[in-house]
Amino acid sequence: MSTSGLRASLPLVVAGFIISFVLVGGGIDTVSVFLNAVAQSTHWSRSSLSLGVSVGAVSAALSTPLVGTAVDRIGIRVPMAAGVLLLATGFAVLIFMTEAWHFAAANVFLGAGFGACALLPITVAVTIHVPDRTALALGIISAGASAGALVLAPAAQALIEAVGWRSAYIVMGSFVVFTPVPLLLFALPRGRLRRRTATTQRRPAATHGLLHDLLRPGVASLAAIMILPALAGFSVSVHLVPYLTGLGYAGTAAAATLGATIGVSAIGKVGGGFVADRYGALATLRLALGLWVMALALLHHAASPAALGGFIALYGLAFGTQIAVVPPIAVTLLNAERFGALFGILQLASMLASALGPIASGLIYDRTGTYGGAIALWLGVVAVAVVVAASMRAADGVAEVASEA
Repeated sequence: MSTSGLRASLPLVVAGFIISFVLVGGGIDTVSVFLNAVAQSTHWSRSSLSLGVSVGAVSAALSTPLVGTAVDRIGIRVPMAAGVLLLATGFAVLIFMTEAWHFAAANVFLGAGFGACALLPITVAVTIHVPDRTALALGIISAGASAGALVLAPAAQALIEAVGWRSAYIVMGSFVVFTPVPLLLFALPRGRLRRRTATTQRRPAATHGLLHDLLRPGVASLAAIMILPALAGFSVSVHLVPYLTGLGYAGTAAAATLGATIGVSAIGKVGGGFVADRYGALATLRLALGLWVMALALLHHAASPAALGGFIALYGLAFGTQIAVVPPIAVTLLNAERFGALFGILQLASMLASALGPIASGLIYDRTGTYGGAIALWLGVVAVAVVVAASMRAADGVAEVASEA
């Protein structure tokens, strides 16, 4: 298959990479670093701070159907500009917070801001503009988050140790808020998104309602492979640094591990996207979820540096690959004319479910004093996703073969 579609959309892919690097890698994937610092400084409970993070996830989730509908109708610029304003408000609250509930209040704005500015719009735009290389393009963009976490998680920890978490929030918030502005002005597509011709067959438009679209064969399985890994993955992102410091690792080492884990996922995102475009997204997803289960089993023994190293490698590859291959599976199942709205609804379900993970994990830790039960929960959730992915077939509308070379 020609890569001309990818080359023609290079400005979008580059802009998406930069936004992913700063907003996701710096704004979202450093949450565990900041949560640990805030908890140690204020003595607020892990469960209350985890609740605040989950509030942000719920806020992002609730925003996604609205953002998806707006993207379908008017394009990505207006929703993303609104997201920038929400992010600025959220970071302002974080900087001046004095009580635990302020953390939750800040995440109301941050969740909606990240949902409108960093997550759904870029995914929909790439899915529409690069139909023949969707997985590879999304893998490249998502690799920006991995690279951002690899650089910015340790940098955030060092900054916190040098100037404190409030000043660190000022620096990180400034990067997050101001990075999208020039890209919105000069790089991202204007107006309503128009689907380009793809080599793969797309479902025709229809006049029935959203509920009918959501009841199509295979959509329930699609929802499961989005929801279950999101629940486990978000829990790991929030609690990995506290878990490792509890095992005796230094804060800088734990933050570096988080960065390395997400950094390795860049290989999964780009490599998994390439493999999915060549050999099939569903088969690639099944492999990724199997690796994810193995990684969580190793995490339970992370007191051993060898087990921790194995976790970093396997989890990074699995996490990155899953992110890259789900949208190509979704585009074979969802009505193309309502893709933004429908994918937004599934993202809503995914984010709402994922919000439960950090809360449950925090409660388990507060009651038992250990993360052992939380890791078992994460492992079981991903194991169910493995079963669901194994049950999905081409009859459900998922292409088992890749686009022609």
